[in-house]
Amino acid sequence: MQTYNPATAGQPLTAEEQVAYKAIAAGGDADEASTRRLAEEGLIVPDPYEPGRWVAIDPRAVAQRLLADEQETLARSLERMRQVPVIEGLAAHFDAHRLYGGPGSEFLPTMAQVNDRLGAVSALATKEICTVQPAPPAERNMDVKRLGSDRSIALLESGRVGMRLVYGIGALADEGTRRYADAFIAAGGQIKVSAAREQRLIIVDGDSLFVDDYVLEGTESHSGWHIRDRATIAWAKAGFDRLWERARWWSEALAEAGDIRLSPRQLDILGLFDAGLDSRAAAKELGISPRTVATELTEAKTALGVTTTYQLMAWYGRWAARAKA
Repeated sequence: MQTYNPATAGQPLTAEEQVAYKAIAAGGDADEASTRRLAEEGLIVPDPYEPGRWVAIDPRAVAQRLLADEQETLARSLERMRQVPVIEGLAAHFDAHRLYGGPGSEFLPTMAQVNDRLGAVSALATKEICTVQPAPPAERNMDVKRLGSDRSIALLESGRVGMRLVYGIGALADEGTRRYADAFIAAGGQIKVSAAREQRLIIVDGDSLFVDDYVLEGTESHSGWHIRDRATIAWAKAGFDRLWERARWWSEALAEAGDIRLSPRQLDILGLFDAGLDSRAAAKELGISPRTVATELTEAKTALGVTTTYQLMAWYGRWAARAKA
């Protein structure tokens, strides 16, 4: 008894197999492969009187049986297809994101790509953009800083999106940032200041999150990720809201900071020292060399008229306390 072969089922008979059928129908023999295929299709059966030989079956009967089988299969398929519009009609009652966070995240390997994607996403914003910018202005690329500033003011002036921005405390010492803050607030934006060293991030409309790259080693400075996962963005937004509640309003922090005699970079170094980092760790955090940290500390001591790092930190403690008060 020949067995069903799914590899050849439904395939047209080859010229060799057709010749084999004609030979068997005429009382002759055929090669083993062709005989097996003809038996699978029901065109030949074993000869009951002569073992090892085959007898041809009327191909019209086989064709009719095949046609009947396929018609039955088609009828079943059509019946099942009638369920398609009914099933699709249930889609209105299904929340596609209830248990699925979204398409995940995309790595953007260069600063230019990060800014291009951020610009494209921000241009479509209709609700709110939340930003944490901990780095002092001196540590930021000036072209990127200018592009971001112009884009933010334009979005605020469009009137269709709100913006909340949290700066690091070093921004209070930067004249350019103070001018930008005035324009940002005048256009309808809100700014606060945090003395804590928070992670840089941007959240657009609660469905796009931009963060620095903390995954791949050796990538370009300011490379980053565009994240669309709803759970991750909700987590980041909750963290932003907590930071926002703790932070000081820009105008209050600026007024209470008093006389600022150090540069934004120097203030940021002292802030990292105050957080427990040493010179090497602070240098790594800011993306500068330990030698540059030492130079900045020397210049800060000269500016304040002190001689020791202890005195420098005592001044910073008093100054930061006024800014956070």
